[in-house]
Amino acid sequence: MTDHPPDRLEPVRRLLADTQDPKLRELVAATLDILVEDTKLVLDQTHIARDIAARTSAGDWFATTELREIMADADFFLRNYKQQREELKQLKAGLLADG
Repeated sequence: MTDHPPDRLEPVRRLLADTQDPKLRELVAATLDILVEDTKLVLDQTHIARDIAARTSAGDWFATTELREIMADADFFLRNYKQQREELKQLKAGLLADG
């Protein structure tokens, strides 16, 4: 039998199973929309990184414009995800302090 990675979404599954309040379910759905979009962006960036590695390995060169665009995208995502991570930490701290 193969090892299965832990189900990282188990807490969300339990939350949905235990929640009948329509407003709360809408908020969870909105949160899931954020996760879906963030996952899409991470996958896109991972594909770009793989493409860069494959092209570099094959000896291809990148135009300066391509490299600038890649760097600008990477800088944008780093800034935004660092900020989001800090805001999530604050939200969690507030949630646990209220409980």
